[in-house]
Amino acid sequence: MILGLGVFAQVIAVKVKTPAILLLLLIGILVGPVLRALMPEAVLALRPDELLPDLLTPIVGLSVGMILYEGGLTLRFRELRTGAKVITMLVSVGAAVTWVLASLAAVFILKLPWGLALVFGAILTVSGPTVVTPLVRHMRPKGATGSILRWEGIVIDPIGALLAVLVFEAVVAGGAQSAASDVFYGVINTIIWGGGLGLLAGWLMALFIKNYLVPDYLQNAVSFGMVIVTFAVCDSIQKEAGLLATTVMGVYLANQKSADIEHILEFKENLRVLLISSLFVVLAARLELGDLRDLGLSAVFFVLMLILVIRPIAVFFSTIRSRLNWREKVLLSSVAPRGIVAAAIAPVLAYELSDRYPGEADRLAPLMFAVIIGTVMVYGLFSPIVARLLKLADTNPQGILILGGQPWARAIGKKLKSLGVHVMIVDTNYSNTAAAWMDGVPAYHGSVLNDQALDDIELAGIGRFIALTPNDQVNTLAAQKMIRHFERASVYRLPGRQAEEHEEHPEAEGRLLSGPNASYRALTALFGKSGGVLVTDLTPEYTIEDFREERGENAIPLFVLSDAGKLTVVSPKQAIPPQPGQRLISIASNVAQEEDEV
Repeated sequence: MILGLGVFAQVIAVKVKTPAILLLLLIGILVGPVLRALMPEAVLALRPDELLPDLLTPIVGLSVGMILYEGGLTLRFRELRTGAKVITMLVSVGAAVTWVLASLAAVFILKLPWGLALVFGAILTVSGPTVVTPLVRHMRPKGATGSILRWEGIVIDPIGALLAVLVFEAVVAGGAQSAASDVFYGVINTIIWGGGLGLLAGWLMALFIKNYLVPDYLQNAVSFGMVIVTFAVCDSIQKEAGLLATTVMGVYLANQKSADIEHILEFKENLRVLLISSLFVVLAARLELGDLRDLGLSAVFFVLMLILVIRPIAVFFSTIRSRLNWREKVLLSSVAPRGIVAAAIAPVLAYELSDRYPGEADRLAPLMFAVIIGTVMVYGLFSPIVARLLKLADTNPQGILILGGQPWARAIGKKLKSLGVHVMIVDTNYSNTAAAWMDGVPAYHGSVLNDQALDDIELAGIGRFIALTPNDQVNTLAAQKMIRHFERASVYRLPGRQAEEHEEHPEAEGRLLSGPNASYRALTALFGKSGGVLVTDLTPEYTIEDFREERGENAIPLFVLSDAGKLTVVSPKQAIPPQPGQRLISIASNVAQEEDEV
């Protein structure tokens, strides 16, 4: 039931374009404290602590470690070329500033005791890939800000978790000398065991894959098992060191060159969705309705302090003497939601501190969920708006990345560019890319199958990919790869030489462009018959049916451009909207002859 509710919330969140975490927390609260209060004996009333009394905490911790491992698999060192200093400062100086200011705010706004406030402030230094990555994907920020936010969101989690545990141990220890000793040895243990075993596990996994020591069908299972073992061993030596170990393991695998890990990353992405869907529901269901009612306005003021004061100050001190301009700094200040790590750590440490701070410690968990809900809601709603106002992002990019620079592909790019659509052509043939530049169309000489090419190409403003090469295998491989960078619905390719309409899943590797008849050979033949790119205005007097009747097989529609500038790619499962004011863009024969006659 928990998994089903979580996945349902994820689907609904995508449909209504709302952060999934908000719906997951809402469902958790409804099936947990609300349902328990209304119908205490109801079978559907979720009681996580009774369901898994001794296993809930370790399962949550391991799940967080798995999520950070998946996040590490997406981090590339080459992304640090322009943002390494800022990332380092954000996870060090920025974390320290956040800790100090959040602790002070917890004392003076929330009226928490000093020891409890220091622990709470330490937990608030974390952010998390579960909330930052979807937000960055939605905003599509330009320049280095996107990679900076992604790196910070993943790297800060093990650092913040360790800080929270060390501060907790220092508070429990009491004496300054004993506390300093505990913190020192905790940091050393975490770096040695967490970092060392994480590197060793990553190296072993790469070795297994590279030397074919594990069959392909078992590689995901072995990777899963190795993450569990690494996390468990490190966490048994030093609390929360397992989070650093799994993150380091993922980062190592992502940046080594000897083994292909694409299939592992795809599996872990699917696993992450299931884990997040379950964890937020379970953690929210642990709350009590009375605790939520007692939050009051002070919790609202505290969340606003985190968003409007503490985050900007932390970014200011972290970006001193950096190459970021003021707009990029403002955007960084506008993204700092809290996620699964904060939700997982707060209840555990609150329980451990309940004897030392009776009554007060019980406030930590509901306060943390208030912070999560508030920050996710505010940043989710306003960060994309801030990015657009700063002209640093396009949340609905209309641009197209075209693979293939043959004459008719260049003609498509040139025509779209003349209509105001951002176009980039990629080709391994230098003469094709040079000709594209001569036509005024931006082009890149290289292969999209190369990861380096994707880092070099400026994808800002580009939201779709179309593979137009004469090689079916290249088109398919490119579509598979680009699905990782764009939504599957935004990746298109030419139909192959076979009759793909008879295949069971013809669009499994990217959507087909136009239809099964729009093959490379057919488009080339049309263009060779004095053809070109034809732009047709659709009106009430001249509809799409009139166009088809007039042109027949002598034209293949490819795009529809609305009067508002929205570009739609024609595909078999997407009907052409024949509405007045829209423009139909096609490859057609005899275009040059008609233009000469005009």
